[in-house]
Amino acid sequence: MVRDRGLAGIRPTPAVLAGVARIARAAGALGAPPPPPASQARVKGRLHSLLRDRAAISHHYDLSNDFYALILDPQMAYSSGYWTDRAADGSSSPNYGLEDAQRDKLDLVCRKIGLKAGMRMLDVGCGWGSLSLHAAQYYGVDVVGVTLSVQQKAFIDARIKERGLEGRVEIRVQDYREIPDGPFDAVASLEMGEHVGQQNYPVYAAALFNNLAPGGRLLVQQMSRRGKHPGGGPFIESFIAPDMHMRPVGDTLGFLEDAGLEVEGVQGMRRDYVRTLEAWYARFEENHAAAVEMMGAEVARVWRLYLVGALRSFAERRMGVEQILCSRPETGK
Repeated sequence: MVRDRGLAGIRPTPAVLAGVARIARAAGALGAPPPPPASQARVKGRLHSLLRDRAAISHHYDLSNDFYALILDPQMAYSSGYWTDRAADGSSSPNYGLEDAQRDKLDLVCRKIGLKAGMRMLDVGCGWGSLSLHAAQYYGVDVVGVTLSVQQKAFIDARIKERGLEGRVEIRVQDYREIPDGPFDAVASLEMGEHVGQQNYPVYAAALFNNLAPGGRLLVQQMSRRGKHPGGGPFIESFIAPDMHMRPVGDTLGFLEDAGLEVEGVQGMRRDYVRTLEAWYARFEENHAAAVEMMGAEVARVWRLYLVGALRSFAERRMGVEQILCSRPETGK
């Protein structure tokens, strides 16, 4: 360095500075900043107010049902799968893939919360309905699913009719803070708790508790993160999921216990998410031309960066995902 070597610093003359300014103006480096990219999120209002949360969810999940179908499995499960194909020697079956892992994840959730025919289940943040439809079709339960995405509700309603599940599955565009008809026999919330925020997480945990009948079970599948950038970093927060907040899993357990829930078990699924993201990225690349035609080159670039970045975060253990099984203690116990 100049200082370490005892050299005199360079002092540019006014003529040099003027020349640099001319070059910068010609290159567009001076003057008003360029407008933000069209794909950047624009949410306003008080953090995690009802209106702002609707706008934040809409930015991510109302992008396009057809676009998500290029990436996700046919069940449209937008959360980590559960890969059960590993043999004792660590090898995997060539006939086992993303759709199988998502089906096994849905079965795992349904078994953990003890679903039986005739029960009533709440799916908080139901996405494109993979769990709601699976629970009703294969476990014989009645399901209420809530989402803030109008496009997701339209998608699920069409599948309800296709599968003859009218009267068994009800999907609402409704905030988790506004569910009026609990309690339910069982509750699940898959990778939705990341969107409620740090200050509102006790409100979310209380809503899960209040909507669960005494003796019932709750399954929360949620991403965890340590260190800086609990929202995932400036890129994720600006272009993918504004207002998201993740924390170490131990902190989340504290919130759930403070709400009155009893933690029954925690299952780490970080490696499962690595394989899930590998499969999503492979599908994205296979369908890249269709993605560009559908959404434009800018959105396709954003999603390529998003999928690659998420994959590296889980592979390098900067992020995790856990299934947290809880129960609501019976009255007086």
